[in-house]
Amino acid sequence: MRSDRQRRREIKAYYLGISADEITSYLTPASFDLWESVARYRRELGIGARWLEVGGGVGDLAAAALDHGYDVLMTDVQPELLEGAATRHPRLAGRLERSDIFDAGDVAALAARGPFSIVAALGAVLNHARDHRELARGFGHLVTLAAPGALLIVDVMLSEMFAGHPASIWADILHVLPGFDDLARLTRSSGLQVLEAHSLYHRYPPTPTFDAHFDERMLRLFLRRAQSARRPSDAPAVRSSRRARPGSRRRAPSPWHDSSGSPRATRRRRRA
Repeated sequence: MRSDRQRRREIKAYYLGISADEITSYLTPASFDLWESVARYRRELGIGARWLEVGGGVGDLAAAALDHGYDVLMTDVQPELLEGAATRHPRLAGRLERSDIFDAGDVAALAARGPFSIVAALGAVLNHARDHRELARGFGHLVTLAAPGALLIVDVMLSEMFAGHPASIWADILHVLPGFDDLARLTRSSGLQVLEAHSLYHRYPPTPTFDAHFDERMLRLFLRRAQSARRPSDAPAVRSSRRARPGSRRRAPSPWHDSSGSPRATRRRRRA
């Protein structure tokens, strides 16, 4: 049986090796436009322009946010992805920071640069937690980083979305899948208002241990933090202390390769 360290190396190599044109992304409804929704909420709710993206990958969404006039800070846990983002989008220089949303010390450092008007965690970043308790802590950290009244845009993979899905995929990719009831409890305890939700899925090429394409389904939520600045009850207070974390956490490439935020047609690279 492979060791946990070996599996993490394989997962990291897999995701860092995927070409953008190998991933197909879909939103329901197809007419949904991220930037129109964000702009509408900014007008209606008086939300500012400070944009924090957690787990930004190769920087496509962060660069698009910058082009739309937002004051952007992008983080990722993988230094290689941050380097790729800097090369791919030179205008993100000075706006990239290595950070782990599950680490209290990293979040404290981010909080010192906030609070933020818009907090985005797309690509199911929270599902890369080790267990449900850590996922809840990461969710609470996102809320803590958002200013009172701020907008949060979060993708979450839910267990009900994967009935009959090959178990070997999730054993290989190390996802934690909460249920709808878990999500409802997190949003309620954090004092969040659900503004809208959309269905999203990415189709990925085969993994080293699963020789078939597979779908990663998730729910995209637009949430608003309450105007009161109370701390989410499910999240511990952010402290400056850090704990050691073995290995690195994989991050799927961003699906937002079209800067308009609309679903894009993709071509597949022929695999050897």
